Amino acid sequence: DKDTCLIGIGHSLGFQKLNNSGIKFDFLVGLQGFINFCGNDPRRRKIRLRNLDRIISTFKIDAAGAMKSFCDSCGYSDQIPRNPKTSYLVAELESMKKSYPYCGSPALIIGSDEDTTVPMSIIKDNFQGMKNVIIEEIKGVSHSLGFAKADEIVEKIKKVCG
Repeated sequence: DKDTCLIGIGHSLGFQKLNNSGIKFDFLVGLQGFINFCGNDPRRRKIRLRNLDRIISTFKIDAAGAMKSFCDSCGYSDQIPRNPKTSYLVAELESMKKSYPYCGSPALIIGSDEDTTVPMSIIKDNFQGMKNVIIEEIKGVSHSLGFAKADEIVEKIKKVCG
């Protein structure tokens, strides 16, 4: 149907999942999204891989404590899941070590200047210079961009998508 427009919106790892889904989106929106969590720059990649390995080890030892720490650092203190599934979380974290090709859909990638989980440097490293990809930055919020700045995000999406 030519009147239907399929838009995918993914936060962080969720954007990578949409990218790798095989679904032909008319437009993608990434909220602190990435296709290569560790980045392309060799020095940055080495550091982020080491940090990711440390996080994976922590999840294997104490998944609930690691999840609480992650949620606290991202500003999701009231969103902490109970009894996280360690094997699933570890598999998801392991998937973040890989770099994936971009699917090519037109996209808006929105990041935050204060996000340490997916900093603007990683977003730019992943998407800068790609055809049909717009990168926008929002000031003053950590990895909880979708919760903290929902109205601003909606306005940016409307501006780009119409």
